[in-house]
Amino acid sequence: MELADHSIVQPDVVYVSAGSRAVLGRRVEGAPDLVIEILSPATARRDRGEKLALYAQSGIREYWIVDHELRQLEFLVNEAGRFVIALPVAGEYRSPSLAEIHLDLAKLWREVESRLPPAS
Repeated sequence: MELADHSIVQPDVVYVSAGSRAVLGRRVEGAPDLVIEILSPATARRDRGEKLALYAQSGIREYWIVDHELRQLEFLVNEAGRFVIALPVAGEYRSPSLAEIHLDLAKLWREVESRLPPAS
């Protein structure tokens, strides 16, 4: 994903709405609507620092940070070039900026659990 001349990143998940399809080419060239990063010990500092600032400045509407080990999601919504936290209500997240995006958190984590190998 190319956000600027010298800013090329590879997020874990990218969502581009129908109204933003112009950013799609050989690669994503410009700000998608939603970027999701799944934390790992090797990437957590960069995902929460450098990438967070780059995504906000680039106009990405939402940035979700997933900590699968702690079973936590941070929903960040871009307001005037900076991200603010958006909270789920009654176990469900409904995007304030992308009406088509909603997520049942209990169902999501059950699905994640069902796909992970058993703990040893």
